[in-house]
Amino acid sequence: MSIIVLIVDKNGVITEKSIKSFDENELYKKAGLKSASGFKIQCEWVVPELNGEMYHICLYGKKDGRANSENKYEFPPPVDNVLYFGSCIILNKDANDKITNISKKEWTDIYNHLYGGFDDIGEDDDDDEDEDDDDDDLPRTKSGYVKDDFIVDDEDEDEDEDEDEDDDEDDDDDDDDDAPPKNTKRKQTKKQTKKQTKKPIELVNNFVTENSAESFLDCTGELSEEEYV
Repeated sequence: MSIIVLIVDKNGVITEKSIKSFDENELYKKAGLKSASGFKIQCEWVVPELNGEMYHICLYGKKDGRANSENKYEFPPPVDNVLYFGSCIILNKDANDKITNISKKEWTDIYNHLYGGFDDIGEDDDDDEDEDDDDDDLPRTKSGYVKDDFIVDDEDEDEDEDEDEDDDEDDDDDDDDDAPPKNTKRKQTKKQTKKQTKKPIELVNNFVTENSAESFLDCTGELSEEEYV
């Protein structure tokens, strides 16, 4: 009667292999090795119950080998940091210590169980996706952000800006009310120019004259020559 074991090649690829008769001393040949030297059981994992089954997993391999023949597969603790060479073999025993079948699907479940379960990580991702789905129902801005107390819509921002501009215009109008009339300085300048353009009075030979008037002051009666003795 044949049994199914798992072959883990040096690249970390797992394949199912059927063995007609089990002989532990000849097991190295199933791994494609030329010598049985160093090829032996390296670790055992006992899983009392998983999916209604009991598993007793045995790992066969060798720790010595040539360079570039290291096995790249990461086995579960406590041998997750141990380096093996060439292909390894995984087999299962029943409660009577008899070799029994093991499939790749069963080993995947056992592997996750031995690592503490990777399904929890996937559940967290699902929770994050659910939260994102909840956000899909919330109102959003034009930029695509969810509206809340900190994010406002572009239209609200435009309205706030318009109110600020209106306030600025009102302030400008108030400043214009307090400012003096624009023409006041110009009128004052004209008046000052008129005053400055009026010609000053000139004295010519003690006579007071004005260019704009023909009248003058006659003082000839008060002038006389003095006689010298």
